[in-house]
Amino acid sequence: MAGAEFSDAAVPRELLRRRAYNLRWAQQPDDVIPLTAADSDFPVSPAVRERLTQFVADGLFNYGPPEGLPEFRATLAQWYTERRGVPYEPTAVLATDSAAAAMTVVARASLAPGDEVLIPDPVDFLFEHAIRRAGAIPVRVPLAPKTTATDYVAALGARLTSRTRMVWLCNPHNPWGTVPTRRWLQAVARWAVRHRLRLLSDEVWADITYPPHRCTSVAALAPEIAAQTVTIYGFSKNFALAGLRVGAVLCTDPTWREEIVTAADVRSTAAGVSVLSQVAAVAAMQAGEPWLAEFLSHLRKQRDLVLGRLRRWPGVATRPPQGTFVAFPDLSRLDPDAEHLCQHFEHKAKVALVPGSPRWFGPGAAGHVRISFATSREILTEAFDRLDPVVFELASGR
Repeated sequence: MAGAEFSDAAVPRELLRRRAYNLRWAQQPDDVIPLTAADSDFPVSPAVRERLTQFVADGLFNYGPPEGLPEFRATLAQWYTERRGVPYEPTAVLATDSAAAAMTVVARASLAPGDEVLIPDPVDFLFEHAIRRAGAIPVRVPLAPKTTATDYVAALGARLTSRTRMVWLCNPHNPWGTVPTRRWLQAVARWAVRHRLRLLSDEVWADITYPPHRCTSVAALAPEIAAQTVTIYGFSKNFALAGLRVGAVLCTDPTWREEIVTAADVRSTAAGVSVLSQVAAVAAMQAGEPWLAEFLSHLRKQRDLVLGRLRRWPGVATRPPQGTFVAFPDLSRLDPDAEHLCQHFEHKAKVALVPGSPRWFGPGAAGHVRISFATSREILTEAFDRLDPVVFELASGR
């Protein structure tokens, strides 16, 4: 039955309590509902499970090639060519053990201590983490849902120094949920190219968008832009493979790509990606699209539910996410301290959310909270039923 894989009964709560970490079910008290880390509560596509079962049944778990299985590299190159309009060759693909690891590897390969990187504010904490691990300095550029390309380019220019080396973009954007238009991306990318800056485009959310919005890959904008761009991709958001830790770097410049491969240290066998994880990713791309389409249909309904419930809350400002499966409302009128507010929600409502604090997203997230809605209708409704009285009590007190 269509949609059955995303029904209320499809979420295995007890299993999640044992297996879902990273601020989620396994790390919360039994009476708390976590709408925290951006990780799906649903089992993966049957196509993925079947392919893994077949592979395991063969009983062979040999080393794979250092830069990724040939089938993985070819399938991902084809996936990007067909879905994003970027004619990648398999040789452009480097398998990594998650998109997060891919960012760290690119930073290590591309930056020297003291180099500066222009990043959005707010943005996922992994941007700053990866840059600092390379000894470089993240320079935050204010970004809001209504920030025009002209304004963002001006803000980039105001922060450009002789030490600036890269511009990093989150496309679609986490946590705002915005999907930059082609024109917006072109303006930013062409500014970077003019100033001889390399680009990193984090496109881990590329497949989670809602019509009429659609992700434009930065590398699809123009050949001269593609030559200075690395794309980060993963399978945790679109195909719920977070625990398998599989992602990729896509890079067309052979010299830069070689530097990235060297930084990844995969040829020594000291690092690399599980063969099983790559098999799962290949199965997802080759046979998981019907599952992904159903997932997107479910997420769109979940998004609308979240927006409807948030609009009932007094003084709350929010915008419909154009992509991702997180909402990011401004709750500063309830409590300007998002950390304190989330602690209050967890204590009083038994619902865990991610605060818009500097440690997670940067100063630009102040007053906001992030709500993941990649769960069942039943769980999401129950969470808001718990939150409502707490919110109204706070609102009446102010």
